[in-house]
Amino acid sequence: MSLKRQTIGICIGILICALCLILGPAAGLSNPVVPYDPGQTNDMPSAAARIVNLVSSPVPGGCRYSFDIEVFPTCWKPVYHLRIESLAETVIDPASWPADWVAEKIPSGMKSDGPIVFSAENQPILPGEILQGFALVSYSAEAAFRWYPADSEEILIGKLTRVELGCATATEPGTWGSIKAMYR
Repeated sequence: MSLKRQTIGICIGILICALCLILGPAAGLSNPVVPYDPGQTNDMPSAAARIVNLVSSPVPGGCRYSFDIEVFPTCWKPVYHLRIESLAETVIDPASWPADWVAEKIPSGMKSDGPIVFSAENQPILPGEILQGFALVSYSAEAAFRWYPADSEEILIGKLTRVELGCATATEPGTWGSIKAMYR
C-alpha cells in the first residue's frame, strides 16, 4: 500500500474518532446498551398463562391429561382462546372443557394432527384467574404439543410453550421401586 493511501486512511480514522468523541453522547454511544422504546404499548411479559394442576390417567389406547389454565395477573388481556398443536406425530383430541367454552378440532391436510382450539365467546379467563376443567386425550403413552393463549381476535398473547408429557403407569406392589419408596 502506498504512503499516500496510508496517510488518507489514518486521517479518516482520526476524523471518525473525533466525530465519535464529539457526537458520542448525543448519538447514544456513551451507553453500550441500546434502549428499547416500546412506543405506546404496555409492558409485555414473556408469558401470559400456564398449565396448572396437571393430572394424567391411563385410558384405553393412551392417556388423558386433565389441567387448569392460570392467567397471570400481569397479563394485559383476557384469554378467549387456547390453541394446542400436536408435535411429533402425536394424535390428541379434546376430552372436556369448562361450561361456556367450546372445543374444535381443526382438520389438517399435513402428516401431523390438526390443532385443538378451546374458545369462549363471553366468558374469557381474566388476568389473575384460574379456569378449571380442560382435558386432552393422547393416543399414546406420551404427548408432545405446543400451545398458546390468544385474545378475542385469536392473536397470540405472551409466548408459545412446548409441553412434553408422559402418562403415569401403575407399579406392582412387589417391585423394587415400591419397596424402596416405603423406606424413604
